[in-house]
Amino acid sequence: MKSLLKITTCAVALAAVAGTAAPKYPFPQNMKSPHGTTALYADPSVIKEHFEKWKGAWYDASQGWIYAPEGTCSTVSEAIAYGMMITVYMDDGSNGAKDMFDKLYNTWKSNGGNGGGMNWRIGCDGGSGSASDADFDAALALIMASKQWSNDGYLNDAKSIISWIASHDIDNNNSVKGGSNWSDAFNPSYATLANFELFAKVGDASKWNAVKSKAEQDLLACQNSSTGLVPDWCDWNSHQPTKTNANVAQADNPGFFDDAARTPWRMAWAYYWYGNSNAKKFNDKIVSWMYKESKMNAAGINSGYYVDGRSSSARDVFVSSTFSGGMGLAAASANEAEPYLETVYKTLKSMTSCAKAQGCGDNVPGEKYYPATLNILYLLLMTGNMPNFYDMTGFEKFTPDPSLGQQLSASDGVQIEKGDSLVGVSGFWNWGSYHDKLGIGTVMKPDSGDSPLYLIDGEIFANASMEIGPEPEWTQEAADAGLLKYPSAGIAMSFRGDEKGVDFTALGVASVRIKVKTTGTIRFAMLYDTDHCAGCEPGILMDPTNDYQTLTFKLKPNGYTLGDLTVDQWMTQDPNPAASANDVMRTASGVKFEAKMPKGGTGSVSVKSIEFLDGSGNVVDPETIVGFKVPNDISKYGGSSNPGSSNSIGPDQSSSSIFDAIVKADALSTIKVATSGLSVQILNAKLGASYAVMSIQGKVLASGKITSASQAVMVPNKGMYLVKVGSEIRPVSVK
Repeated sequence: MKSLLKITTCAVALAAVAGTAAPKYPFPQNMKSPHGTTALYADPSVIKEHFEKWKGAWYDASQGWIYAPEGTCSTVSEAIAYGMMITVYMDDGSNGAKDMFDKLYNTWKSNGGNGGGMNWRIGCDGGSGSASDADFDAALALIMASKQWSNDGYLNDAKSIISWIASHDIDNNNSVKGGSNWSDAFNPSYATLANFELFAKVGDASKWNAVKSKAEQDLLACQNSSTGLVPDWCDWNSHQPTKTNANVAQADNPGFFDDAARTPWRMAWAYYWYGNSNAKKFNDKIVSWMYKESKMNAAGINSGYYVDGRSSSARDVFVSSTFSGGMGLAAASANEAEPYLETVYKTLKSMTSCAKAQGCGDNVPGEKYYPATLNILYLLLMTGNMPNFYDMTGFEKFTPDPSLGQQLSASDGVQIEKGDSLVGVSGFWNWGSYHDKLGIGTVMKPDSGDSPLYLIDGEIFANASMEIGPEPEWTQEAADAGLLKYPSAGIAMSFRGDEKGVDFTALGVASVRIKVKTTGTIRFAMLYDTDHCAGCEPGILMDPTNDYQTLTFKLKPNGYTLGDLTVDQWMTQDPNPAASANDVMRTASGVKFEAKMPKGGTGSVSVKSIEFLDGSGNVVDPETIVGFKVPNDISKYGGSSNPGSSNSIGPDQSSSSIFDAIVKADALSTIKVATSGLSVQILNAKLGASYAVMSIQGKVLASGKITSASQAVMVPNKGMYLVKVGSEIRPVSVK
């Protein structure tokens, strides 16, 4: 009977333990944050896949380690704390995340961290004293663990560590030290405002509110006035970038590098959880510079900058989760977070850890410990899978919906037939859309091979939207095997139907002027009829805009550089290199507007006009480039010929098809045009409709909105004029 009682008691105890070990908030939590923008379109399975790959490469279950840096004989307290945070959120009840958490925490406790901070490095290359940011994160992870697994023991341990931190990692002025043993300078990424606010809830509120306030002051003081960037280390007095005696001090001059890259993420975290206004203020300053610098795509963020925004020549430039996610998450607290935040998600989604630690970065593709670990932390936060378990007030459950992300949309208007040489943009007719057929996610509207020309309100536009897939990860083996297939999408215009080149040098072309609207990262490039490597055309990335912008690019040859248009250095060293800029000018065959988003993304382009200018700024007649005059006869598409549109060429009055179309439309319309002296009167037009009065050459003399049933406009002289109301055009003779 006693044996049976013991068995029963043990069974009950085991059941109780198993019950408390089950996660209260299993992954994915899918909880929309009370502040900021949560990526409601994100797929949680992406994070799960990244977690499993990361765990396979960097987690050593036998030692309870996350390998870091890239060797397998040591770890650092930062890695242990990051691992604890990741596992407390990734526990789905079946993936062993809690066991992993406990092993990592045991490592913390057994290496100087029992009730306090862990030694910052252990293993074959040890180090004494703590790193403050790791201490902050381990304490936060324990608080979350107490709620996730309903165990107050974790909370008690967290309180002990928080008390230890207050007397070891914080100085007498409430400033955040670099670690328990030193305080050479201020590290902005150690200003973990969300942690401090949480510590105020579970510990000494007065103390931690003071620490948070001082950290906010130091953060804002260290920001560059133009870019908002902060350095890895900031001088306590001058608040300028400085080097330190830290073992991990940068070899380059101080700047926004691997440590500092985490700071916008820390600020986004504080805003997501608590709506911290200073965190938002910090990130907003970065956002205004970041959006322009990266061309509205997180994959355009470089792998480090000096705080004034210059790239470092001492560092390789590549796409890294550390920076694309770290800086990119500044958008999470912005008033207009989308569509930029989605580019952060897509960039992080496309980048995963190496499959194993040994050889990572050499012959094993993928990201190393640091960016691969941050990749998961960034994704968890922005997708609603890093909520505040300690206080879930304001967090709302949601179901991820991919349709909430950017979607491609077909252009408005009537699509022009492919190859219709009677219709064009600014006298150029031969336009086409193109995209790869690699099956890696690239899609486009209109489809590849179709015409991108559309008649919209009497004007011709070249329009397209595209979703481009991510570029392959380069390895020597893949390159040697010819397996590197790069995605492409865009619209192109050939000057001639046979796509032969035109001698721009002989024509005196000195620049190109375009009126264009773009989203995503779009590159304008010159095409040419000289043998060259694929994609090796000189070009320039354009700033995305919400409205049309007029851009003028110089086309003065200088080596491989064509004025404002450039080629990458590798293009000049390819076995079939890019042509010289002089050769490009002598054999110019067209232009293209192409999506350039290395980690994939959504973009669009709308071209309203394109003109080539001579050295005096005069428009070179497109007829001399195309070989004939494009009349812009749009009558077959339900419109009338429209010389006042984006086409820069006036109508030929001898062309009966153009003026017949105008007269025919006039007979069917209720809108009438009358004259009285030099006054042109627009009758019966809809109030609020747009109108314009133009010379017969298409020059706009007056424009505005219809405000009365009889809108009067004065013209300067007697003669023929064109009156446009909405998409309709009326000829009128003033006698």
